[in-house]
Amino acid sequence: MATIVHFEIPADDIERAKEFYTQLFDWKIEKHDGPMDYWMISTTDAKGEKGLEGGLMQRQDPSQPITNYVEVDSVDEYVAKAESLKGAVIVPKMPVTGVGYFAVCQDTENNVFGIWENDPDAFALPPLEDPAEVFIALQVAVIIADENYSVDEMRMIWYEVEAMDIFKDKDFKALETKVFKAFNKKSSEPVAFQNFEIDWIIKCANEKLSAEQRKLALNTATKLAGADKNIEGYQKDMERREIVVLNLIQKGLEI
Repeated sequence: MATIVHFEIPADDIERAKEFYTQLFDWKIEKHDGPMDYWMISTTDAKGEKGLEGGLMQRQDPSQPITNYVEVDSVDEYVAKAESLKGAVIVPKMPVTGVGYFAVCQDTENNVFGIWENDPDAFALPPLEDPAEVFIALQVAVIIADENYSVDEMRMIWYEVEAMDIFKDKDFKALETKVFKAFNKKSSEPVAFQNFEIDWIIKCANEKLSAEQRKLALNTATKLAGADKNIEGYQKDMERREIVVLNLIQKGLEI
């Protein structure tokens, strides 16, 4: 029978939340050793025996609630079942490399819950071996964070990126296409990267790019995020999601 196996608590201030729950319930909260910022929560019951495990993560949206995850045999099956019962899918099926798959749904009463499927063979993230690919991936993560983005509106800055030394003797257009396909994105559609994908790109950047290249990548990503706002006829503020992505990149790059 399906049962709750995990809970997830969003926090605006991780250290503040850790102190609160540690002192209140004596929970053990430790940083997860993985590509994204995530803290594992270990609980015990009244008898001191191991209880339900959970996670603590940076809040991604002001209205993001605590989410309980129910373990099932197949995320695909239960997502379809939830939709057939007039529920909704908030986050589609996503892989967690080497662990399993999850999706986040909404019931008929507008309550949010997660569905979890164990699968040690799950793999989410493409290998980024070429430094030029990593550089492009950092730029693309910011470009498509804007729901109304158009690469054409950013071409002047995109051409500046293409002319950089890191792309010397490389087919820039082919690399650009490869990055979009590697993350299952379409350059013609504003489908944002998930945070764990951005964390993976940052990890690859810290491994593959020099400090100077990482600094340059951040600078050009910032210019791209504001590119279409500086073109005649486009007078709008930077999208909230773009700011979140830029902050993730700035915080994660070791520069």
